[in-house]
Amino acid sequence: MTTPDGRPPGPLPPNHAGAPPPRDGSSVALTAVVLLALGAGAVFWAGMALGGSNSGRNAEERAAIEAFVQTYRDIADRFIGTPVPADVLEGALDGMMEALDDPYSDYMAPDEYDAALDDAMGEFEGIGAVMETIDEEGRICEIIGEDCRLRVVSVLPGAPAEGAGLQGDDSVVGVDGEPLVGSTIDDTVRLIRGPRGSDVTLTVEREGEELEIPITRDTVVTDDVRAATLAEGQVGYIAIDSFSGNAADDFKAELQAHLDSGLDKLIIDVRDDPGGFVDVTVEVSSQFIEEGAVFWEEYADGDQVAVDVTGDGIATDADVEVVVLVNGGSASASEILGGALQDSGRARLVGENTFGKGTVQEWSELPGASGGYRLSVAKWLTREKRWIDGEGLTPDVFVELAGERYVAGRDGAEPGLDSQVQAAVELLTGEPLPTPEVTPQPSAAATTVPPVEPAD
Repeated sequence: MTTPDGRPPGPLPPNHAGAPPPRDGSSVALTAVVLLALGAGAVFWAGMALGGSNSGRNAEERAAIEAFVQTYRDIADRFIGTPVPADVLEGALDGMMEALDDPYSDYMAPDEYDAALDDAMGEFEGIGAVMETIDEEGRICEIIGEDCRLRVVSVLPGAPAEGAGLQGDDSVVGVDGEPLVGSTIDDTVRLIRGPRGSDVTLTVEREGEELEIPITRDTVVTDDVRAATLAEGQVGYIAIDSFSGNAADDFKAELQAHLDSGLDKLIIDVRDDPGGFVDVTVEVSSQFIEEGAVFWEEYADGDQVAVDVTGDGIATDADVEVVVLVNGGSASASEILGGALQDSGRARLVGENTFGKGTVQEWSELPGASGGYRLSVAKWLTREKRWIDGEGLTPDVFVELAGERYVAGRDGAEPGLDSQVQAAVELLTGEPLPTPEVTPQPSAAATTVPPVEPAD
């Protein structure tokens, strides 16, 4: 799943130096953001760092740089065509990253990098629609075509897309009269995104009918934290859709409101949350953990550095019971939170195994409007130094999703609870679970709790 307008969220330097400085004493050349990234989708950030070049490069490095410069100059000076220097440079940078054969290291052109920065803070200029590419079986696909459609997952309340009449489950087949067959979701996002006040027309298919929907772009602010009260006022519920720039403050405000109302049973829902700023996940985790590490970073030389709690938590009392809801879409920052609360004994995880993203990327903006890149520079380990890459977190209580997923109403209304939310409520309140109709297949380490039918 992607973020509003279909883009994967990208990095923005947080407000504090959460990442360690260069460990080689190098001079400062680039401003970088250290983060954890979920492939072409989610990322999460670990603060400001400074990357640079070594003044004492060895002979092999000097030779490689000289070869690159000579090739670039030959193309610029002698090629019989008309090369565009920026395109040549972008191609070279992209090629270097592709040569690493690492899905989490890649180069981004200037427009891609800028859009990623906007997404990170949860504020951007566009239409405000969440999109994904899926095939007929509901699986993620890449190239839009007959067997791969661009689906509108949802539209943000109050966003231009909602006002124009775009709806969830619409299939977008064209932008400004151009068909999307053969395009990727990133190609399409570049067409849909645009400055505030400009217009874009989407061609969509809805229930067998083709519609033209003109939309005037505007500034869109995402609402990544939602709260509700469940079980007739017994359980507080807070969902985090993304660990974006304002999510920590919004989460703490909702948490404080629950505590002020006397609630001591809480559900934190990070299902399908792909990640965000690590500063934010550290802030959220610290609300429940009094001391120690939230997670660890391990570098190529084996050196491990702890990222500790902030020490200002408002719900560290063990009398405040916590359940964290997770699934296969919970990644990066969501896994940091889940791992920290699970390892510290402050929460039980309920749901399904998480994605399993266990490496740290450093995002660097290049000089001269040349875009930027992300590079895998470390592993991240849970509070108890577990590396979950490729495996994910195993829930303490395994529950498959049955029924339509619960989404907290912005007006405080309580729609039907899905099986995972209902299981979390029942764990906190001590009520027995109903007889299942679906038999889950959990990891061997998980405690199996059968799925329950959604509550009315």
